[in-house]
Order: sequence, then C-alpha cells, then structure tokens
Amino acid sequence: MVDDDPDSLRLLGHLLSQQGYRIHAAESGERALEIVDMMSGELRLDLVLLDFLMPNGLNGIETCRRLKAHPATRDTPVIFLTGKHDVSTTVDAFEAGCADFIHKPFDNRLLLARVRAHAQLGLLSRHLELILSERTRDLQDANAALHRLTREISHIEERERERLAGDLHDSPMQKLALAQAQIVSAARHRDEESDQQLEIGVELMREALQELRSLQFELSPPVLRQEGLASALRWLASHCTQRFGVNLSFFELGTSGNLEPDLAAILFRCVRELVHNLAKHAGASTGRIELQVLFNEIRLTVSDDGKGFPNGVQASGDNLGGYGLFSVRERLSLLGGSLSVVSKETGSSLLIRVPRQAVIGGCFLENPKPGSWAAP
Repeated sequence: MVDDDPDSLRLLGHLLSQQGYRIHAAESGERALEIVDMMSGELRLDLVLLDFLMPNGLNGIETCRRLKAHPATRDTPVIFLTGKHDVSTTVDAFEAGCADFIHKPFDNRLLLARVRAHAQLGLLSRHLELILSERTRDLQDANAALHRLTREISHIEERERERLAGDLHDSPMQKLALAQAQIVSAARHRDEESDQQLEIGVELMREALQELRSLQFELSPPVLRQEGLASALRWLASHCTQRFGVNLSFFELGTSGNLEPDLAAILFRCVRELVHNLAKHAGASTGRIELQVLFNEIRLTVSDDGKGFPNGVQASGDNLGGYGLFSVRERLSLLGGSLSVVSKETGSSLLIRVPRQAVIGGCFLENPKPGSWAAP
C-alpha cells in the first residue's frame, strides 16, 4: 500500500490484515521503491495499492512507471486509489501500467473483491509460469537428447560407410586385382584366337577396379578424415567433374582450420547431396563449391549455371523438400543451421550456414538456436 495519508494506510492495513494479507505500507513513492529494493529476491508482491495524488515527492503516475520498470514488480498488478473520475486521469494511469481503478470513497466489499480477484489472477499467472518453466525444461532435455541421438546416428552412419569402404577395398578390389594379374600372366602364352577376349577381359577388370575405387571414396573419402573438409570438397569437385561431366571447381575463402570431425562429416554429406542433385537435375555445364569459415559461422555455397529449380522450391520453408533438399535442411536444423536457395533461369545458388558454436570440444551444444548468431 502506498499512500501519503497515514489514516488511509492504517484503515486499509487493518481491513486487509483481517483477510489474511501481509501488508507492506509506504507513505511515499520513494519509500515504496526502497521497500521493493529491500524485498528483491526474498519475497514477491502479489499486488500494489497506490494513491493517485501524492503531492510531495513522486506522484502516483511516476511511482507506477518506476514500479513497472523494476524487475521485482514488473509483472505485479497496480491498482490506483483515486477520487478523480476524468478521462485524462484514467488514460494517464493505464499508460503508466496500472491494472485497475478503485474510486474514493470506496466500499470495503468492492475493494476486497478487487484485491482478491487480482491476487488470484497473480497466483494463477505464477502457476502457469511454473508449468511453462517445467515444460520448457522438458523440451530442452528432449532437444538435448535429440542432438545426442543425432550425433550417435552420425557416428553410426560414418562408421558404416567406413566399414563398407574397407570391405570393398579388402575383398572385391583385391580379388579383381589378383584376377587382372592372372589374366595378364596368362596372356603371355596366348594364341591368336584368344587375343581379343583377353584384351576385353583386362579392360573390363580395369574399369571395374576404377569404379570400385570411386565408390569406396564416395562412401568415405580418406581425405576427409586425414586432411579435413576443404581437401575433401576439393576432391569431390574433381571427382564429380570426371563422373558427371560438369565442370566443378572448389574455392576456399580464407582458411578453414581444423573443424570438428563430426561437423566436417555432416557438412561434407550435405554438400555431396547438393552436388549430386546439381549434376543430375540442373542441366548445368559448370558449378562452384565455396567454403568460408568465419569467427562465428561456417558458410558453404553450391552454385551452378543450370536451368534452376521449379517455382516454389527456392524458398527456405521446412516443407519444401524436393530435389533432396528436405534431408539436408533437416540435418542442418539440428545443428542450428539453415539452407537457403536462390534460383533463376540462369542457375541456382544454395547457401548452407551453420554456427561454429554448434559443436564445441567434440560435443553438440545442448540447445543451438537459429537466429541467435549473426555473421559480421
């Protein structure tokens, strides 16, 4: 209660104390703010009853403004006590942040009803805040579990790719290489009738070995683990140029340094999917992969001079996932990143942005938030 009239404070205090309320009385706006400062962190006010006219010191309007600016009373409802009924007073009070009016002279039953209603609303609001806080914690825990699961899946996928690449190298490729050596050895004693068949067989062996080596590298390029993302993307550009006939080039803007291996593997797979999409559907003759690692984010751009995406695909909405974009967007969103597409008749440009804070010390952050980081 804030009122410069001691009699009003005494009467109000007696009335409310009888109803079980704990009262803090202040004879001025300045004293009210002092009490709030002393209470901060210990108690929470349910309600403020504030006299509108206090000619000495802070008046009711200014006191209300300062209470609404104070962290401890920002959400505490303020009820003005006033004998004024004009529109200007009402407008000024509500603009200052008041929740209600009680006009003097007031009926005790009316005052108690208003106080009870606002106190109950305050209790309900705090109850809802508590529920929201608990739900938020549950959501954060679920989000953290999702990121841990994503990381585990990423590890499993990468290990499986490495296993398949190793199997290709250890068994089929060695057998083919041995068969090729046997054929070459046998060819030394060939007759004229077997020349053509042997030459065809050797050529098929050579092609099969080359295809298996390419498949092995596509599954899990050793250069990604040994030399990092930039070297792996440079190899990808060269490999896809030979495989698809699209002149792909790679550019590293600045230096990428040593990115966390899990993050590098995920980004490589995203770019590989976009490049394969470019080669198969864009009808492009040239393309470009760019890598730029800034202080707080990683940017990867895949561009081409092809025919562009159909209308509607160039937006960045989550439900626009044609041409393999959905899986890329889904994977990036779990890192707090994004994929944006600019598509024209003269070509497309796809930009991946991922905060470097998404991975620290080999562990995903618990709650990477899109939009909480900005590039310089």
